[in-house]
Amino acid sequence: MRLHLIRSRSLRRSGRLLLLALSGVLFSFAVLLPTPAERVKDYYGAHLQRLHAALAQFQTSAYQADTTALRAKFAACRAEYKRLEFAVEYYYPHVAQRLNGAALPETEAGEPGEVIPPTGFQVLEEHVYTASPTRATRELMHQELDNLLSQVRVLEQQVPNLTFADAEVFDALRLNLYRLAAKGISGFDSPAAHAALPEAAVTLQASRDVLALYDVPAVLTAPLRRGAVALTAPGQTFNSFDRAAFLRRYFNPALAALRQAQAERGIAPVTARRAVRVGATSYFDADAFDAAFFAPADAAAPTPAVLALGAALFQEPLLSGRAGRSCASCHVPGRAYTDGLRVNSSLLTSAALERNTPTLLNAALQPDQFYDGRVHFLEDQVHAVVSNKSEMGGQLSQAPALLRKRSTYVRLFAQAFATERQPVTERNIRRSVAAYVRSLVRLNSRFDQFLRGDSTVLSAQEVQGFNLFMGKAQCGTCHYMPLFNGTVPPLYDKTESEVLGVPATPDTLHPVLDADQGKYLLYGIAHQQYAFKTPTVRNTALTAPYMHNGVYQTLEEVLDFYNRGGGIGLGLAVPTQTLAEDRLHLSKAEQQSIIAFIKSLNDAPAAAY
Repeated sequence: MRLHLIRSRSLRRSGRLLLLALSGVLFSFAVLLPTPAERVKDYYGAHLQRLHAALAQFQTSAYQADTTALRAKFAACRAEYKRLEFAVEYYYPHVAQRLNGAALPETEAGEPGEVIPPTGFQVLEEHVYTASPTRATRELMHQELDNLLSQVRVLEQQVPNLTFADAEVFDALRLNLYRLAAKGISGFDSPAAHAALPEAAVTLQASRDVLALYDVPAVLTAPLRRGAVALTAPGQTFNSFDRAAFLRRYFNPALAALRQAQAERGIAPVTARRAVRVGATSYFDADAFDAAFFAPADAAAPTPAVLALGAALFQEPLLSGRAGRSCASCHVPGRAYTDGLRVNSSLLTSAALERNTPTLLNAALQPDQFYDGRVHFLEDQVHAVVSNKSEMGGQLSQAPALLRKRSTYVRLFAQAFATERQPVTERNIRRSVAAYVRSLVRLNSRFDQFLRGDSTVLSAQEVQGFNLFMGKAQCGTCHYMPLFNGTVPPLYDKTESEVLGVPATPDTLHPVLDADQGKYLLYGIAHQQYAFKTPTVRNTALTAPYMHNGVYQTLEEVLDFYNRGGGIGLGLAVPTQTLAEDRLHLSKAEQQSIIAFIKSLNDAPAAAY
């Protein structure tokens, strides 16, 4: 009996030791098991190495390989970059610009006089896709591959210091999907290779691969898989691709699934302040864009009282002193906040103003104002227009004294800025008018409703027009979806300007280049000669005439201008033209379809404003 007890105690002791040993092994295993974010870093590092290797192999064959082999190697490098793009763009945007920016010279906002020459894949693409690369062209390829490898080495050096956070991974994937829809499927990324669709498929597959590291089930990533299949379907071409169907069937569901996967894993959204609200499921949501993102830190809150004051001041001629002109004199609410004129008249002479009056609808959703982008904030634009002797001829410093004589304004200012002892100030005039203009965001057109699920609101012609706009006609490479202006997605912190070669008259037989040199007049930068900010296409059917000088009265004339290849296509000498000079070969029916789509971007009848 005693022997049995001894054995039992011994066995229990051995069992406890065994359990302790096993738990130690399990504990060690749990500690060593990488987190999903760590697995994403491993994925990133591995593909960065593969990109480095692919570029190095390309470089070694740059002088000998035939055109077919060169293009195959270029495609392989681009595919590897697309697997990394979500992270490179998110953590190293300046490197991303050097790797995959447009093949155009740039200037930094703080150093406008310093021109940065283009570099990266799009520059390399131009060399690779020449008909018969010469020795000199191959030398340029070799040099550009050096540039690319240099940027990749920068990224490799940063790998030990890079830490992926779960919220940032999901945020980066979401932003990359926005980038794909706005720039990828429009062909912006692949202007010479025309590989936009297969590259977009790689982006979707890479998104699936990253989500798999978080054990996201296949049922949730199915829209990404099906979208990739649609992009690479047999017989699929860039011009025939149905982008409207892609966005509705795959893109929107993919964004919703991404949001669901993040929520199911208890991963809180990032707290960053963005143009597209972090909490939005998609940038097609009715309230996705936050106008406050583009406002200065001291912008007036858009309370009902502030907006009522701003609306009254918008109509007030007192701001122009004795000139008798108000903001609404040129930005007529019933004309979608334009004036219907080629250019308005100047207060100084009998001559006209130099530039056409743009719409204020959605003007808040851009980081730069005026055709030349010379100010950032609407508050500064208000001051510039009111004090411009040709436009309003007023002095904001004198306006408060005039407004204090009106009891209505004393009351409105007191209600809007109740905490201030003397609210009727120049600063508050600017702030309230700017707040009113920020309230003019309109993103609820029939097109928006279509992408939110109502398939009945667009005709087949309008859908075809959208597909042409984003594809064959190349409109979407400058007028970025969904704002359809030049504010660059997905962060919308930069506005692009383009050189179109706009003529002075609509005469296509004897064209003359318009004399206005645009953004060049600000800093004298050569490549900005005749450059103007890309305006929105939303509500354009309500805002004729068109172009910075109002040269075209109809959308038909505008489409004809682009179809011909801009100023160069008309035979004008425009050495800095950024618009592709090749003819688009759009038929009359295709041009009408594009116009029909543009009309679907009207938010409401003009009388509703």
